[in-house]
Amino acid sequence: MTDHRQVILTTLRGNTAVLPFSMLRTSSATDLSDALLRASQLRDVGFFGDTASKCRLQVLFRGRPVLSLGDLTSKEDLSCYHLSLRLPILGGTDRQNRVGSKFGGGGVSSSQNQERERKERLKQLALESIDLAKDPYLMRNHLGTYECKLCLTLHTNEANYLAHTQGKKHQQGLARRAHMEKLKAEKEGTSLPTPSSSSTAPTTRPTKRIRIGRPAYQVFKSRDADTNQRCLSFELSFPEIEEDLQPRHRFMSAFEQKVESPPDRRFQYLLFAAEPYETVAFKIPNDPIDKEPGRFVTHWDAEEKKFTVTLYFVENAAPGGSN
Repeated sequence: MTDHRQVILTTLRGNTAVLPFSMLRTSSATDLSDALLRASQLRDVGFFGDTASKCRLQVLFRGRPVLSLGDLTSKEDLSCYHLSLRLPILGGTDRQNRVGSKFGGGGVSSSQNQERERKERLKQLALESIDLAKDPYLMRNHLGTYECKLCLTLHTNEANYLAHTQGKKHQQGLARRAHMEKLKAEKEGTSLPTPSSSSTAPTTRPTKRIRIGRPAYQVFKSRDADTNQRCLSFELSFPEIEEDLQPRHRFMSAFEQKVESPPDRRFQYLLFAAEPYETVAFKIPNDPIDKEPGRFVTHWDAEEKKFTVTLYFVENAAPGGSN
């Protein structure tokens, strides 16, 4: 019985050939793709020779690979079979033969790769030289992540935190903190220890003076008989004052003091200080003080240890004037 079935073959280059099905049956090729190529006597330049010996062509029927004629006839019995050839590509993207790279060098490294390698090197150096147990700025929160208390940043693991410690932001924070501590030490009158200084060298610290309480005082209010100016006289006793010392006084505005809040601009404060007594202050009206001769008098009695201040207010003047 004559077999009238046909095979229409489309090659990789788009060449087409019509073959009788019986010719494929009598072919001596063991592979279906070789049998189709021999029967059609078609040659696609560029897909044969060395490439054909390394890569095996695939025969597709309706988009699915077919290994033998038996697989083709077992699926459907048709009068015409449309077949196509496909060459699988082995390997992935060629990163070795890129422009500017040497043979066997693996290609030119991009800026992102260089930055990633730099961070990895810094991370390995930090792991070898830094002990995280002694780092005062590392804190592990309740979420299991790590937090830098100096820069207020979050990190997923210790390696990420170590890479952060080698960065610009953390180093600037350390320098700023060292400068602040140096200024604070200079303000308190102490010096920070340096590695070169001897451990046996004495450090100078400000001596704390013991306060013995507030001085006894008396306040007298009066008016001048001629000018009708208000007068205040303050008399304070300092029997335990240190030798060769004299009490000091000064005026303080309501906005300068930190005891009463909110400040009241209608008043000001007159302060008296003498070692080893506590500093005392008197709240007086915030009116201009008369600085004419004989109107503002201070006197220190060294024998009785009494300090007296007498002042007069300027009448008919706007409050809050110059003292």
